[in-house]
Amino acid sequence: MRLVTYEAAGRVGVGAERGDAVFDTGYADMHDLIASGDEGLARAAAAVEAGVAVEGAALKVPIVPGKVLCCGINFRSHGAEAASANVPQEPYFFAKLPSAVSGPGDPIVIPFPEAKVDWEVELAFVVGRRAKNVAAADALDHVFGYTLLHDVSARAVQLEWTSRTQDSQITLGKNPDGFSPIGPAIVTKDEIPDPNDVRIGTWVNGVQKQDASTADWLFTIPVLVEFLTRLVTLEPGDVVSTGTPAGIGYFRDPPEFLQPGDEVTIGAEGIGRLTNPVVAGW
Repeated sequence: MRLVTYEAAGRVGVGAERGDAVFDTGYADMHDLIASGDEGLARAAAAVEAGVAVEGAALKVPIVPGKVLCCGINFRSHGAEAASANVPQEPYFFAKLPSAVSGPGDPIVIPFPEAKVDWEVELAFVVGRRAKNVAAADALDHVFGYTLLHDVSARAVQLEWTSRTQDSQITLGKNPDGFSPIGPAIVTKDEIPDPNDVRIGTWVNGVQKQDASTADWLFTIPVLVEFLTRLVTLEPGDVVSTGTPAGIGYFRDPPEFLQPGDEVTIGAEGIGRLTNPVVAGW
């Protein structure tokens, strides 16, 4: 099932999507549907079956998570393009702030001209059940579904300010306002039975920049859940992204970055595509 958050006639609601039609589930917030468990999914299925589509539904960010945790280098290809001498032996995570979260069609705002804003497509999972000290074998029981997360990054801040400060600026480089588009939908986990073999990609102005399968992951979702929940309690509605493959702009020769007027799209099999315009913030 595909679940979305929509706005129509000044009202925000949660819908079940089939084709181009959106059917109202009766929930106003995706967190409430997730918390309702099987009842929420049953109501969503009944809404589709009833067949009364919402007129003029515009898709919004499907969920604003309490936490967004992103796995760093988790594709072998991305580690290779970064020429990293140290392939991670365990997952590495950083956080995206709620203020960075945006949705379909929302602008990616370049904060200043020299920011070197880059693209990163990522498959993400949405937590469905509270998870603490979860064994890998039980990890998928805590997954509600999957979505796309665009880990937009200001490389000048993330990578070049580091040398100025002698410390990492990854938090600032990853978190300008709107630098975490999520969507276009949350696809329940039964729709993607094998997340370890999903094709993902990025297109800038229609030109493909990233193309890979999650089969290239270093760490699978169960490994990520086990690792994270030793330290952090994952709550329903939290989002965890799983890293990006090779093809980012910073490591191209010559480097490429997003510019005002660009349109950038990320996509994944079974989920669809998430498109955002790029605008100047100065």
